[in-house]
Amino acid sequence: MKHRFFLFLLLCIIGITACEKKFNDETIAYINNKKYTRDDLANFYSANYIKTASADIIKERVSDFINMNLAALYLEETGRFDDYQLKYKIQVKKAREYAQALFDEMIFKKVIDDKTYDELYNRIKSQKLTYHILVFYNNSNNPDVKRTEKEAFVLINQIRRRATPENFEALAKEYSEDPISRNKGGELGWVQAGQMIAVFDSALFATKTGQISPPFKTSYGYHIVYPKREQSLAVKSKEEEMPRLKILARKTWPDLFIERQKEYIDSLVAENPITLYPDAIESYYVIFDSLLTQKKDVFETLLAMPDTFLLAEYPGRQVDKNWIVDYMAFFLDHQKMPRFKSPEDLQAFIEDNHILDLLVQEGSKLPIVNSVDFQKEIDRYILQTAHAYYYSVVIYEDISPTEEDLVRYYVRNKEKYLSPKKVLVQEILVSDSSLAFQLHKEIKNGADFATLTQIYTERPAGKRNRGLLDPFSQGQYGEMGKKAFEMNPGEISDPIPLGDNKYSIINVIEFYPETPLAYEQIKKKVAKDYLEEKRDELRENAFTTLYEKYDVHINPLYQK
Repeated sequence: MKHRFFLFLLLCIIGITACEKKFNDETIAYINNKKYTRDDLANFYSANYIKTASADIIKERVSDFINMNLAALYLEETGRFDDYQLKYKIQVKKAREYAQALFDEMIFKKVIDDKTYDELYNRIKSQKLTYHILVFYNNSNNPDVKRTEKEAFVLINQIRRRATPENFEALAKEYSEDPISRNKGGELGWVQAGQMIAVFDSALFATKTGQISPPFKTSYGYHIVYPKREQSLAVKSKEEEMPRLKILARKTWPDLFIERQKEYIDSLVAENPITLYPDAIESYYVIFDSLLTQKKDVFETLLAMPDTFLLAEYPGRQVDKNWIVDYMAFFLDHQKMPRFKSPEDLQAFIEDNHILDLLVQEGSKLPIVNSVDFQKEIDRYILQTAHAYYYSVVIYEDISPTEEDLVRYYVRNKEKYLSPKKVLVQEILVSDSSLAFQLHKEIKNGADFATLTQIYTERPAGKRNRGLLDPFSQGQYGEMGKKAFEMNPGEISDPIPLGDNKYSIINVIEFYPETPLAYEQIKKKVAKDYLEEKRDELRENAFTTLYEKYDVHINPLYQK
């Protein structure tokens, strides 16, 4: 018997050991026997973030990362990546990234070189305590100013010749016409790169701290700027800050970008002219308009359209139902999706998106879109979007309570649906403290409260009804309401100061207890509460189920 028990125990131990996962510091989890490491985590969030995050934050990110992968696994296994709400979001993300890659290659690289990016990167490393002097001249921004541009130029140069760091603030108070900063000696506060208009921004960061700039012109007038002090700012690496630098570049040299963009798009359109088929466009619109009255939803109507129309074409591309759907998908995240109100609307949509499609197609051919970093960005988006879709759509979609479900919920939770306790009071409201205390004294000496109310109260609702106010619940009428709930029926208060020199004297008549509200009165609220509770329950259970389904094992080092 002892030998049998020992053999059974040994087999159990061997079985348990075989099932255990081997963890080291770099392994964060296993999902369906697939190993996930800190490198995977770093690839998703960024190596620098994972390197500097605290242990508790890392545990949070591990949990989020696992949940995202589980959601993606479930959606893939069940074919839900083909749900149009998810499928087209991912497709639109790719299209946008292709267009952005082309913009970077054909626009940014033609306008901005590495040296300029270095200059912009240096700008974002600090902020400057900035002072300026502004002189107006007559233009569209200052139509009432009589000074000419030439006169303004002469004046700002005279001021600049006199200006020193020691007298700059005094000169600003005397001459600056900026109404916001003039009385503060021209002070604009701490200014970071990109915070001001482009010309001002460039002049500020081209001026050494402690020195005064030469005069320069903006749409507001002529300026001189004085960066008095400088503070360093924490920045990421140049590569990580590149999206911010690109925004700053476009803001700094907008005309260059617009000119280059127009030049490139014009050449692209000239090489790929579009041929429109108006009869097909009109027929397509008629069917779309008819279907929309039945389906109501624009995108679902487009999906239901027959795929038999050739609406337009250009080299290598045909504009058909799928083309229309692809570019209307760009509006899926908008609160209200645009619709075609006429064949002309549909034609304009095709012509506008002809340009976007050319950018997307050209961008998809670039070598960079096959790079590891580009694919990482797409994969990251897919994981995040799959998780959000699973969380906000999939786990909630089977909630459809019947009337019986809602009634049962109401009965179980009746204490949530009570009419609050209320109080009925009679009030005298006056705007004179002396009068308030005199009336209170008269009431104490036997004067009739209702009679005095009709003579003196200033509250219209009370004046019409011998001082009686409609029963009210806690939280109403401020200090007076608060006092009423501290009193007993039959009690009369001292004068209660309400602010604005008003005083209230109240006579508490009676209290009305909490009472259940009828189901029909609050049916909408019951349905809302039911759904909220069910969603909480489903959210709590959803990932527990996925953890079991996909055999998740988390390294104890990374468990929350």
